[in-house]
Amino acid sequence: MRSIIIGLIFIAGGLSGQLALVGTNSGPALAVVGVLIVGRGVYRIRKQRAQQQAQ
Repeated sequence: MRSIIIGLIFIAGGLSGQLALVGTNSGPALAVVGVLIVGRGVYRIRKQRAQQQAQ
């Protein structure tokens, strides 16, 4: 759950221009990283729910 929240912050900050990816000074790059983090969080939640249903 934390990774989804952090990813959303990265997306909002990157697209608004308030934050930038370290080393690139690119807001859109930070937004892309945020999307990847959100995707990872969603994957982990879905995997955990699938394991619980299998039991």
